[in-house]
Amino acid sequence: MIPTTGQAPAWKLYPGKALPVGVDSKLKDGCVHGGLMDNNKRYTEATQQLARLRSGSVLEMAFSRDLESHYQSLQTNWYRDAIGISSLLAILLLASSYLVELGTAIGLSATTLLLRGLSIVLLLSTYIYTRYSRRMTWKYWVVAVNTLVLVSTLLLMAQETAQPIKMMHYCHVILVEVTVFTFIRLPLNFTNTLGVVLMLLLGTALYLDNITLEAAIHLLFFMLGGTLVSVLVAIKTERMARENFLRAELLQLEKMQLRDLNDRINLESSLDRVTRLHNRSAFEDKLLGIWSLASQQDENLTLVAINIEHFAYFNEQRGVECGDDLLREIARKIRTVLLERHDLACRLSGGRFVLLFSGDEPRINRQLEQLRARLGQLTVLQRYAPEAGSVHLSWGRATLDPESDRDPCSMLDRIFRHLVAMESHTMTQAQSGQRQGGR
Repeated sequence: MIPTTGQAPAWKLYPGKALPVGVDSKLKDGCVHGGLMDNNKRYTEATQQLARLRSGSVLEMAFSRDLESHYQSLQTNWYRDAIGISSLLAILLLASSYLVELGTAIGLSATTLLLRGLSIVLLLSTYIYTRYSRRMTWKYWVVAVNTLVLVSTLLLMAQETAQPIKMMHYCHVILVEVTVFTFIRLPLNFTNTLGVVLMLLLGTALYLDNITLEAAIHLLFFMLGGTLVSVLVAIKTERMARENFLRAELLQLEKMQLRDLNDRINLESSLDRVTRLHNRSAFEDKLLGIWSLASQQDENLTLVAINIEHFAYFNEQRGVECGDDLLREIARKIRTVLLERHDLACRLSGGRFVLLFSGDEPRINRQLEQLRARLGQLTVLQRYAPEAGSVHLSWGRATLDPESDRDPCSMLDRIFRHLVAMESHTMTQAQSGQRQGGR
C-alpha cells in the first residue's frame, strides 16, 4: 500500500532515482528492472540497425521510426549551420554576377533578372529561417526549392551570355550541386530525386543553348560526372555519419546498462531479502545522514523497536515459510505509516524491526497508534492461533537528542532492552522507554 496525504505524489519512476517514502520496494525493483529491460531492447535494436547499415544496400540506410527521429534531432544543429552558410555563399555568388554584368556590359532579360532577385530573396529568407526556427521541420524542402531556383537562375544566365562567362555559370551549377550533396547532405530520397531533376534541367538547358555539339557533350559529361560523384560522396558520408551515431548510441546504452545494473545491485544489497525493508547496514548509513541533518536543524528523531516474541518457536512449529509470511505482513503494515521523507524502517535480524520517525510529537504519536491498531490484526497469527498463542509483539521507543555526543547507531541494540507488550501499552511520549541523552 502507498500512503496518501491528500496530494498527488510528484515523482517519476526513473531507474536509480529516489522514490517517496512508504513506496513498496517491489515498486523500486520494478523501476530499476524496467529501465534495464528497456535499455536492453534499445541496445538490441541499435545493434541490428548497425549490422544492417554495414551489410545492407543504400536503400536500407534509414533507421526505425524512433531511432531515425533521434538521429535527425541530433543533426538539427549541423543542418542549421550548413544551410545558413550555404545560403550566404549562394547570395555572394549571385551578387558577384552583378559585378560581372557591370564589367562586361552584359544585358539580361527581365525574366532572368526577376528570377535572380527571387533567388536572393529566398536565400535571405532561408538564412533567417535557419537562425530563428527551433525544429527546422521544413529544412529539406527549403534546400530543395532553393537549389532548383538557384540552378534555374544560373542556367538562364548561361543561356543569355557568351563565352567565357557562359562556362563560368555552368561551373557555378556544379559548385551548387557539390555544396548541396556533400556539404549539406540531404537524406537519400531527397538526394536521389534532386539529382535526377537537376540532370533533367541541365540536359534541357544544354539542348536549348546555342553552343556546339562537342562543347555540349563535354559539359554534359562533366556535369553528369560531378553530380554522380557528389551523390556517391554524399551517400558515403551519410553512411559514415549514421555508423558513428549508432556507435555513440551503443556506447551510451552500455553506460546506461552498467549504471542500471549497478543501481539494481546497490538496491538489492541494501534491502532485507524477506521483507524488502532496509537491512541493518543500509539503515545505519541512512540514520547517520539523517542524524547529521537533524543536528544541524536542531530536530529530534524517534526510534521505535518492534520485536516478535517467541518468533523462533513459531518458526519451529509452523515452518520457515509461515515465519516469512508473518515478517512480510508486519513489513507491509509498517510501510503504511511511513509518511515523511526521513521516515525509515528496517529489519535488524530475526523478528526485530526498527523504525525511524521525524517530525513533531503529536504526528508521531498518531502514526504509532495507527501502527499499533494495524499490527493488532495480523492475519498470519490469527490463522495459526493454537501454535501462535505465546507469540506476540512488543515494542519500545527512544528519542534521539541532537545535543548528545553518542553514536545513534548504538541505540539500535540497546533499545530492545526496554520493550513492553504492544497489545497493552500505547507508545506516547510519557510512556516511552528511553531517551538517548541520559536514560
